[in-house]
Amino acid sequence: MLASLKIQVVSLITFVTGISGSGRLEYLMKVKELAGDKLVIKDIGDLMFKKSRHLGIEIPDGKILDLDHFALNYLRAITFEELLSEARDYRGHSEDDPDLIVSTHTCFRWKKHLLPGFNFYYLNSLNPDIYITIIDNVHHVKARLESRPHWRGRLTLKDILIWRDEEIFVTRMLAEYQNKPFYIIPSKEDPKVLYDIIYNVEKKKRRGEKPALKAYLSYPMTYVKSSEDRLAMKEEFKKKLKEIGIIVFDPVSIEEAGLAIDMVEEAKRNSEEYIKIECDGYTVEIPVSEIEEAKDDILDQTVVRDYNLIDQSDVVIVYYYATVMSPGVLSELNYGFTHNKEVYAVFPYEISPFFQYYTTRIFKDPEELLRFLEEKSSS
Repeated sequence: MLASLKIQVVSLITFVTGISGSGRLEYLMKVKELAGDKLVIKDIGDLMFKKSRHLGIEIPDGKILDLDHFALNYLRAITFEELLSEARDYRGHSEDDPDLIVSTHTCFRWKKHLLPGFNFYYLNSLNPDIYITIIDNVHHVKARLESRPHWRGRLTLKDILIWRDEEIFVTRMLAEYQNKPFYIIPSKEDPKVLYDIIYNVEKKKRRGEKPALKAYLSYPMTYVKSSEDRLAMKEEFKKKLKEIGIIVFDPVSIEEAGLAIDMVEEAKRNSEEYIKIECDGYTVEIPVSEIEEAKDDILDQTVVRDYNLIDQSDVVIVYYYATVMSPGVLSELNYGFTHNKEVYAVFPYEISPFFQYYTTRIFKDPEELLRFLEEKSSS
């Protein structure tokens, strides 16, 4: 009888952050296309500009962060006051009520110092259910920012890396303070990833239903990317994982090591001082010296970010169709296993006892693993 009881779940509020140029709002609009009328997006920046115009104050592009500290806080406060009033409607009494995404920043790196992008009082009053940070490749963020007059020339790659890390850190701390789930999602990811987190993970948890399985996909990236056939095999395997309802976090959605190593080495061989980067129709030439200055940050953040993606997953799936050693895969396998994750590996070769020690189960081919995961998800 208890099993037949239905738990009513009211609408969820998701607090989504991301630095300027990360593609945050563009990604959210793709999620909105999937969700339709059951999802509403409120962007704090847009709301603040609309409110200032309503008050008869026209703020030129790029000047809002130069406002007097008290004026900026006041504008943000009245914007959040109205948002809170509307948000009460999203805490309705029907599952048919739409869910809400609040899109904003936690901080701005402006003129070499940090400015806050939120107010603790209003954030506590809003009390979001989920926290998300949207990220993108640092060189793509750079290309977008350089296309905007008020950001042009302000931030080096290293500045952007620091700002992105600060945005992630502050959002994570807010989520931990409120004991809410936190996720990092690259803007290059399929928008269905965030859609599924809201509707097939967090909402299902609140209903007392079994949530979709979240998996970090580990594979020898350099080896896989060096062959179109191997890359196609990995993509086909990833596609099949998604078809059986698994949410996949793929580390290739953020790929900056190639910029820091391969592209720099090629530029040096050709005696070039700049590397041309294109993104979303924007082009920027980044000095090789600027990339070299940011190299250690890029490589260190790559490791930590992949570990963060493992932290937000339920399992680690290792797709290891290679006889070459991959330090990255072995590190991810070890990290996942020692951080309470089930580790499932596809490995058709002779198995090392060290490889076996840090895996939950090893499969000889992808189809065997897929069958196992499908049974696991349905049980």
